[in-house]
Amino acid sequence: MQEDRRVRKTKAAIKHAFINLLKIKALDNITIQDITSQADINRGTFYLHYEDKYILLSKIEDEYTLALSSAVDFDRVIMQNDDLEDFAKHFTEDILIKVVTYLYDHIDFYKVIFSLERKSQIENKISDIILNNMKKHVSKNNTIADIPLDYFHSYTAGAMISLIKHWVQDEQRMAPDTLVEHIFKIIFNGPLRLLVRPHNE
Repeated sequence: MQEDRRVRKTKAAIKHAFINLLKIKALDNITIQDITSQADINRGTFYLHYEDKYILLSKIEDEYTLALSSAVDFDRVIMQNDDLEDFAKHFTEDILIKVVTYLYDHIDFYKVIFSLERKSQIENKISDIILNNMKKHVSKNNTIADIPLDYFHSYTAGAMISLIKHWVQDEQRMAPDTLVEHIFKIIFNGPLRLLVRPHNE
């Protein structure tokens, strides 16, 4: 059932106030009074929608994670592109560019969320999305290219999330299209091959 417009507006004000507060205060130091004052609502209104600030943070993370996941159609790219060159093109255009563009369009949120003193649950939620996509394409013995899924996922998801966090937090952040080029090069050539290439040229 669709939320009433006033409810959506109130929730948006609460989330906006909370994210702004996270820019200047540690999560544990933010009070409900801080949030309600910033959002210009009363405490009762806050508790009508959220149990506490941690539930609020989790709900915000869920919304951004879902939106990020919805921005790409990983299955279509995987299933419809058998040719490596064609796959590389569509992977870049339909996944990498869309993901990086989404992150860039919401850079203020991700700067805040990745700077929390405690590990943000959004990292685990993004990792779960990656894992769920991988699970659709594993072999019968639960491997990818004979590598156990948990190891394959741990390496690839960890590396990708770490790279994204570094880019988001970098004060001299490179342009999104440059980041896409670098990610593509690393993914399709592999770190080891790129490391030894200069010695062989």
